Amino acid sequence: MKRRMPMKLALAMMFATSVYNISGIAEAEDSEKSRDVVVTASKTEVEVKAEPQAVEVITAEDIKRMGAENVTAALRLARNLNLSKAGMTGNAVSIRGMSTNHTLILIDGKRMVGEDTSVTQNVYTLNRINVDNIERIEIVRGPSGALYGSDAMGGVINIITKVPEKAGTTVGVSTGSDEINNYYNLDLGKSGNWSTSFNARFTKVRPQGIHSHSVSSTGTVTDGDTVAMYGPKQYFDFTTVYDFNNANHNKLRFGLNYFNEHLRSDYPGVASSRYIYAKDKREFFDNKGYGGDISYTGRTNRNEYEFRLYYSQLKKDSHLYNDRPSLGMMEDMLGSMYPKRDYDTAKYTTWVLEGKDTLYANDRHTLTFGGEYRKVSYDGTRLGGSLAGDSKISEEHGVNSYANYIEDLWQVNDKLLLTPSIRLEHSNQFGSNATPHIGMTWNFNDHSRFKANYGRGYKAPTISELYIKMNHAMGPMTITVLGNPDLKPEKSLSYDFSLEAESGKDFGKVTYYSNKVSNLIDTEALDPDGFINRYINVGQAKINGVEVEAGTHFNDLWTLKMTHDHIDAKNELTGTRLDGRADSTSTLQLLYDDHKERGITAVIWDEFTRNYRYNANAYTYNTVNFSVNKKWTKDFSTFFGIDNILNKHVDDIYVTGRVWRVGAEVKF
Repeated sequence: MKRRMPMKLALAMMFATSVYNISGIAEAEDSEKSRDVVVTASKTEVEVKAEPQAVEVITAEDIKRMGAENVTAALRLARNLNLSKAGMTGNAVSIRGMSTNHTLILIDGKRMVGEDTSVTQNVYTLNRINVDNIERIEIVRGPSGALYGSDAMGGVINIITKVPEKAGTTVGVSTGSDEINNYYNLDLGKSGNWSTSFNARFTKVRPQGIHSHSVSSTGTVTDGDTVAMYGPKQYFDFTTVYDFNNANHNKLRFGLNYFNEHLRSDYPGVASSRYIYAKDKREFFDNKGYGGDISYTGRTNRNEYEFRLYYSQLKKDSHLYNDRPSLGMMEDMLGSMYPKRDYDTAKYTTWVLEGKDTLYANDRHTLTFGGEYRKVSYDGTRLGGSLAGDSKISEEHGVNSYANYIEDLWQVNDKLLLTPSIRLEHSNQFGSNATPHIGMTWNFNDHSRFKANYGRGYKAPTISELYIKMNHAMGPMTITVLGNPDLKPEKSLSYDFSLEAESGKDFGKVTYYSNKVSNLIDTEALDPDGFINRYINVGQAKINGVEVEAGTHFNDLWTLKMTHDHIDAKNELTGTRLDGRADSTSTLQLLYDDHKERGITAVIWDEFTRNYRYNANAYTYNTVNFSVNKKWTKDFSTFFGIDNILNKHVDDIYVTGRVWRVGAEVKF
């Protein structure tokens, strides 16, 4: 029987404790410290070599070398992270073969509000973040529920933004196959106790089409281009910090962010020998995101702490138009499947109040503990149960939860570090859940170590998975999806072992991991054609894999690195392979950096994907990619990049050929 955590205890722990750097903002003095220290895995600063969990840091310098025009592109060389396109409308975010909704994406340690079905969660998130405002990205591979709770079964991506520090202005422009961008940063520097910065980015997504032609068994023909999600997007970020300049280094930080998207999709025509069902069918999307946060930080000789309150909201409106002619007597029968008009509205909202403290108890123990209260709501027409068409009903549902957690960085002796942790979380929908984790690092010597982790995780069903009653004209057809209030949380059990070492200029690492997920949330078809589906818990999946990394620094200029990730992901009930994963992905990377103020950084890499599974088919392909960044002066730089140089096409999985980009940046 699940026991209810007393509210007084949760709130007492939340306000009696606090956090410093819960947002993951590492005040790095240089890029080397920034790369060698990670804060996301343990919510406090830990050296990458010491941290038991598999972590990776991507710095602002790495992003510039990649010539990344968005966050998805910035993550392309991240280890064992699948960012394949999801139906031309976004990107999957899958760590170690886990589902895209098993990755928790954070900005400065804050959860982002967004779409919440099993196939849409995280798909659009990375493309709603201003890549120019990123200081570093920290990736934790493996279960992180002990500190972060639901949604972190596969891992965490924490995107850490820049803080105001030095007065100046940055202006940049870029263009390419996918996007046209211009961006601006105004940093006012420090004026008295205040430091303030403002960022803006304006993007135009170019239309990208894939032609489709098919004939159904009934003689219905689908023919034309599918062009998804193109149009303008804007991003705005405002940050100001008040430094009390006292002995406790207290700071008060305010942040505001806003984005809007005005996008359009076009769909192919659908006709039979007698009727036109879809003609010049297009859909318009008007999406707006709002966010704000306030935090208070400080530190003493023994503590680093923070209190924080933040808010995030996403508003979505979509309108579909179909210029098909009147179908006469067939109008009523086909109107719900091929409506001439359709629309949907949605408002997702998240409030979070949290506090955390890092206590340096003694030379052996560093305790990190805290609590949070989270309130999530969704108000939309897809919860209202109306048929597709001109008139729909909106309905609202919400979920409240609170949690406490604690972790001990226990330096047992000079060789052994243990990190036991546990989180207790209670939801008004699912009762209480405990997610323990323990990690270990054993140092053979200064240049080699063994690491191991064991953890449990869970993912609570989302509001959509519980209550959705959607009827929406998607692509050429109308789809119905029904929620299930009886869904149970997904549960996971995960462990991994790794060996890593450095010898002179050479380095390497090998990891074996295993994830077992039960109560998987999926959909079942309620009609023969699969147009009506309902969420259910189905069986379990087991995902085993091996990660290998090896490389050498030829000299101060050149580095060669090889990675290989093998995934064995199966439905344990049916024995079938899970879709949306490759059997293996390998890269060979050559990096160049002359470390000059007026210098060049570049990377060329080959990525080989073997048996990427999609709709019961397997696809094997490779791409060759190149990017170079040139600093002409201390304040002026340009970049050029080209992906898929050999112009490989795999239209079924949206590998659409060669992609180029070029841009410039100037600082004043």
